[in-house]
Amino acid sequence: MINKNYTIETIKTLEEIKEIKEDWQKLFYLKKDIPILFSFEVFKIYYETIIKNFHNVKIEIIVIKNKDKKIIAILPFTFETKRYFNILSWRELSVKDEFLIRFYNFLIDPEEKPEIIFQEFLAHIKENKRKWDIIKIYSLAEDEKLIKIFTSIIGKYYKIIENVTNTLVIDCQREFEEYVKNDLDGKDLRELKRKCRRLDEKGTITLLEMSESQEIEKGLPYFYEIEDSGWKGTGGTSLKRSYYGEFYQKIASHLTKEDKFRLYFLQINNEYIAGIYAIIDRDILYLIKIGYSDAFSKYSPSKVLFYRVFEKLFSEKKIKKIDFHAPYQPFEKIFGTQTKKTYNITICNRKVLPTIYYIYLRILKKFGYPFAEDSRRWKIFTTITKRFYTRYNK
Repeated sequence: MINKNYTIETIKTLEEIKEIKEDWQKLFYLKKDIPILFSFEVFKIYYETIIKNFHNVKIEIIVIKNKDKKIIAILPFTFETKRYFNILSWRELSVKDEFLIRFYNFLIDPEEKPEIIFQEFLAHIKENKRKWDIIKIYSLAEDEKLIKIFTSIIGKYYKIIENVTNTLVIDCQREFEEYVKNDLDGKDLRELKRKCRRLDEKGTITLLEMSESQEIEKGLPYFYEIEDSGWKGTGGTSLKRSYYGEFYQKIASHLTKEDKFRLYFLQINNEYIAGIYAIIDRDILYLIKIGYSDAFSKYSPSKVLFYRVFEKLFSEKKIKKIDFHAPYQPFEKIFGTQTKKTYNITICNRKVLPTIYYIYLRILKKFGYPFAEDSRRWKIFTTITKRFYTRYNK
């Protein structure tokens, strides 16, 4: 704490978290650029799922209060003790007391100066510097000015990598024909319509929308099946094969009660071949998960489903925007080019391994794929790094 008018508290238990529910929701609804996935109830489901399935994970929430004891900022973290970096090929490295801290979104009172919040946050992580090596801040849907304030304050003391990703957003406040004419590439559109015709030749195509609790309960297992099929047997983060399935099941049940959840399916002869797991919030449809049957992959069923769903939404005029809620993928260019920026920030402590990781991120940011995990250059880089790290820690 650097300002006597502010205090910082750390809460860890579910009982303590429940006590700040009202303040959490107030701050959440003041932010118009983040979906309901960051609401208190959804975080509570996440907390319960994590604690149940991962015994080495701790969840802590940093709460900042002003002189009137009013909560002005809530910063939720996941502390995960690991023996390897989760996203790199260094898994055989033994890293003593290495913490990966994941931050989910800023919940800050817009009436407060962000500089004060960030300075208090900096003071807190400096005070607890022995507890962490890396802080990863994901998916900050913030304005560029606020991000610059944050990085300028934190960057005075720690190494920072800022990665900007783009997410496809479609404006639905117009006619579908206008959208097709202005946003869709002619060549890609012709190819998509050709695949639609090929599917039509296979049988009767049906678009299903599910929003009622009984429909959702019956539909989710089908979605899990086709989403798992799209992984082609690799498993990955398949909802069917991991604890994520339990989490997404609970989210669907909770949001269905508020009429904020949708399942969309493409059927051919009553067989499910593609699906979308979506959330509706503040007149925006967020495409959270997609899945398709591998048996029909040559027909691009997920693209056909997107096209049919978008056509339906435009005609209903109930949705203002469609948000793909993930970094822009090459296949998405067929549906438009309008994007929003999302910021991902990595803060590295001034220790040996975080510094190596920082160097890796700088190389990856500059050169891209040549230094990706499965490349020859990456293997050479990690071999040299492991030898250096082993010698340093003898």
